[in-house]
Amino acid sequence: MSNCEQNLPRLLIQAEAKTAEARSLLCIHRDPARLSVLQEKGFSLVTATHGTQGLRLLASKSVDAVILEYHLGIVDSVAVADEIKKISPRLPVVMLAESLDLPEGALKSVDALVTRSDGPHFLLEAIHTVLQAKDRLHFDTAPARQAEQRGEEAMPVTKCQILVVDDDQSVRESITLSLMEEGYDVVAAEDGFRALSQLKKKLPDVVLSDLDMPGMSGFELLSVVRRRFTQISTVAMSGAYVGEEVPFGLIADGFFNKSSQSKNLLNTIQQSLLTTQARSRDHHRECTPAWIPRNGNESKAMPYVVLTCAECLRAFPMNLAEGTTAEVLEMPCRYCHSMNRYIIEPSNQYAREASA
Repeated sequence: MSNCEQNLPRLLIQAEAKTAEARSLLCIHRDPARLSVLQEKGFSLVTATHGTQGLRLLASKSVDAVILEYHLGIVDSVAVADEIKKISPRLPVVMLAESLDLPEGALKSVDALVTRSDGPHFLLEAIHTVLQAKDRLHFDTAPARQAEQRGEEAMPVTKCQILVVDDDQSVRESITLSLMEEGYDVVAAEDGFRALSQLKKKLPDVVLSDLDMPGMSGFELLSVVRRRFTQISTVAMSGAYVGEEVPFGLIADGFFNKSSQSKNLLNTIQQSLLTTQARSRDHHRECTPAWIPRNGNESKAMPYVVLTCAECLRAFPMNLAEGTTAEVLEMPCRYCHSMNRYIIEPSNQYAREASA
């Protein structure tokens, strides 16, 4: 059992152990039958085919979360999500959309976004994640509310889980031990691929990743985390950059310079945990670019990369020209013409100049 779980009230542990049968979902969807997989998994469904009907049901029914289709047609789904948060600010809203390409502000009242290409498994994972967050928030704040009513000082909020990713075993073990001594529940992975395997088992509160790793670099891993798990805060670490600011082109909430003192790492993690909720909203509003590694040179000695469309998932190569690295690029897919956003791995020379 984790340190976080040991410090939570017994009621929280019971709540997290509940089966889906105890959970009720309000599904606002033009074709609710398409969400039958949720009922098959044991959820109790309350359905509505448009936003006005859904809001009326919300006023009379008690539900644990809302599944909201983006393209409702009659009533703007963004306005529906805003109204839901006015009625019940802590009620999780999971948005279903055709793609990640949504207008700015469309996700300001949404806790999770799932696209058609994600599939039912990711939808179920998103629902379980927002429900766990709701339970944790309820029981974490309950002692503070009770203490406030008694006129007492509230106990500090429980520290939770951190995923540490570093291919250097000694560094990985040293950081893990330091964080555990501070009371954090820590899991570790030796590279980006194993980190993604850990994320399939349980989502941590913070991902702390080294940048220079074989296979999948920290740049790539943190880009994937930001795009797929917007509720997770991310902290990068490296000894190749000067200062404590997030290096240019890196998609992360914080940065730890390995040559600095360990207390700086603790401060960075604590700051990430304190601002998780606000950061999560910002992450939802962003259309995060994918971080693409270089593939070397093709037959004519031209550097190139392979891009994968976020919409149709087809891959295609692109030659690199001067000035196309370390900045956000918008590139239409060769097949479906959807616009995708990328950051191309900077050359070693550019990285050295940027850190100088």
